[in-house]
Amino acid sequence: MVSAKRPTVAVYKFSSCDGCQLSLLNLEDQLLEVAQAVDFAFFLEAQRDNRRGPYDIALVEGSVTTKEEAARIKEIRRQAGTLIALGTCAASGGIQALRNFLDYQAVESAVYPKTEWVEALERVTPIAEHVKVDIELWGCPVDKGQVVEVLLALLQGRRPALPTHSVCLECKRAGQPCVLVSRGVPCLGPITRAGCGALCPGV
Repeated sequence: MVSAKRPTVAVYKFSSCDGCQLSLLNLEDQLLEVAQAVDFAFFLEAQRDNRRGPYDIALVEGSVTTKEEAARIKEIRRQAGTLIALGTCAASGGIQALRNFLDYQAVESAVYPKTEWVEALERVTPIAEHVKVDIELWGCPVDKGQVVEVLLALLQGRRPALPTHSVCLECKRAGQPCVLVSRGVPCLGPITRAGCGALCPGV
């Protein structure tokens, strides 16, 4: 629950590609309406005038890959009334967590010419492994409509209406033939959370 006045919102980036923050900026006309309903107090990617917390709502993009990030997410949690994991990296570790299945030293030496400059953790983790997360928004990038829904729900003091089923249902609703059945091609639909509008089969 957020305060009755226009709630303050902070948007943070951890290890990620910035795609989820760009989804928020790509709200275009809707962004102006959102900005009238909430006060973006901290959003480095979007503005110069950023204020210190505490904040009513914190949107955190990206996974935790360094000691500095592990410490910073705890400070953000202390400063935030409601903490939202913004996108798959924040919710599950994302693409960079694939290195958890490999030898860390081998990956490090393959990427960086001087590994003594690297201060990465051996495991990439979602932010929920470090602090309590109030809401998780999945997607790579996150669906901008879901971001609006969550912010509206917080403003209205209700539970956000977010999909909990797989993307297969979205394929059926869009009239897309099942890739697994019609072509015998491996499809991650059954283990992919809905919210993208079944974009891949659609194009």
